[in-house]
Amino acid sequence: MKETDQPWRELVTKKEEFLHILRILNHYYEMRGETKSKQFVFRRRLADSSPDLVQIFFSKLGTFEYQVACRLLPEEHIETWIHIDGIAEERERLKQIGNTEHPVFSLVCLGDLFALTLPSSVCI
Repeated sequence: MKETDQPWRELVTKKEEFLHILRILNHYYEMRGETKSKQFVFRRRLADSSPDLVQIFFSKLGTFEYQVACRLLPEEHIETWIHIDGIAEERERLKQIGNTEHPVFSLVCLGDLFALTLPSSVCI
């Protein structure tokens, strides 16, 4: 995987919201039968963990694309993946057609969480 040239940022607050997004995505992958990878096992453990035991890092790749890196403490192992923020993308599409009352605007998305991140001194 090509490493990003963008700086990593750490999510320090609102980790519960990130874990909620992860649980929803995990449910989607379970419904599709995509549960056999080591990464899925890690992401399931991560989603069921206390926010205090999770480190979450993001790097913005594109308008709606993020590289995500997570560590479940006290482990040193980090898993990374690319996240396409479909919620933010749909918001943008709806704004362009003048619909700002859609329920998608009440959902927390990765872009919302990225806006809360802090520059990280941790080397990913």
